[in-house]
Amino acid sequence: MEDKLEKKVGILGVGWLGFALAESLLADGVAVHASSRQPGKLAELERAGADTFLVDLPQILPESFFTGLTHLVVTLPPGGRKLKAAATEDYLGKLRPLLPFLDASPDLRLIFCGTTGVYGDAEGAVDESTPVAPNTHSTRAVVAAETFFFPYADRLTVLRFAGLVGPGRHPGNFFGGKNFPLNQSDAPVNLVHQSDAVAALRLALATTAFKGVYNVCAAAHPPKGIFYGAAAGALGLTMGAEIAGGTTGKKIDSTQLRTAGWQPEHDELIIFLQN
Repeated sequence: MEDKLEKKVGILGVGWLGFALAESLLADGVAVHASSRQPGKLAELERAGADTFLVDLPQILPESFFTGLTHLVVTLPPGGRKLKAAATEDYLGKLRPLLPFLDASPDLRLIFCGTTGVYGDAEGAVDESTPVAPNTHSTRAVVAAETFFFPYADRLTVLRFAGLVGPGRHPGNFFGGKNFPLNQSDAPVNLVHQSDAVAALRLALATTAFKGVYNVCAAAHPPKGIFYGAAAGALGLTMGAEIAGGTTGKKIDSTQLRTAGWQPEHDELIIFLQN
């Protein structure tokens, strides 16, 4: 059941996902404070009615960003795959400026956007009870961030997103038109559409009782070779040779989020490609 509390949502890092969330909330008349280091994105959100803040963390956030907030959504990623060993400390350095405001606002709800990459090379069905085993600089930084926020567990929701696809991120471009082979072509695909990711975030915003860790992933897990072959074909692209393997790869289970009320529209990923 959705709380009737009038919400004011702060979004730290309006990148590809945070921007979509901001647009969705603004369209429904929800007050939004949006931060980014990209002036262009902020200008567009400001025209839509958001209060915007040009911030390049670890630059200190202005107190006005937090004024009146009921929820804070952290959609700030640690960076790409080229991160170095210092990634964890760099990422935590960007998050530390939040602590004084979190401590001073005990009723502020916190939503952290993580990744199912934290499960590393786990095999088979993977749910929230599966131990994390990060195996990249980026995912180790995300695990450190989750731990960093655990002292606020009584008001914290962690959403671990599978690979994100949607507008501007067509999966046909991931491997299509490339000259390198597709390794582990039998491995199951773990993806979630942007609109379903936004729906998960909005569910987390809907009630103060929603907290804990939740996986966010489409129910279908087609083999990589079949899925990305179809995705590339949808764009008229070809792929490199497939190298078999990966049949025991992980399949992200999002039952816990579905039980909490999440109803994704893009569970069948092949159908998403056709549309």
